[in-house]
Amino acid sequence: MGVGSFVYLRRIFEHLVDAAYQIAKSDNGWDDEAYRNGRMAERIQLLEGDLPEFLVENRSMYKILSQGVHELTENECLAAVPVVKMGIELVLDEKLAAAAKQKNWKRQRRRFMALSVKRGLRFALALVSSPSFLRQSTEL
Repeated sequence: MGVGSFVYLRRIFEHLVDAAYQIAKSDNGWDDEAYRNGRMAERIQLLEGDLPEFLVENRSMYKILSQGVHELTENECLAAVPVVKMGIELVLDEKLAAAAKQKNWKRQRRRFMALSVKRGLRFALALVSSPSFLRQSTEL
């Protein structure tokens, strides 16, 4: 179960990096060749702005996961799994918090936009105070 856990956690790590790559590769000036030819630590450096901060600061986690898959014994992996698992959980928590922040930002932007509609501020205030608008804006 120790080595198997490392395989699973490493796949999660790789998926997080690949998801950031899918976003970054459409940016102007993206150096796809540098990404494809780079080691994981270099790839993470290239994706720094698109990855959770904890993952960027602890990019050596991938090396640890790879060592678990290829070099460590089952018992060594079992001893290290809780630490590495917590690292992955912190990265995922950070990603979820960023998504929630973005959702709240969009919701609040809609509310401010409603305040500036042509019908005037009083109408907009009545609109954003209505239960149907509040219910709709929380469903974003």
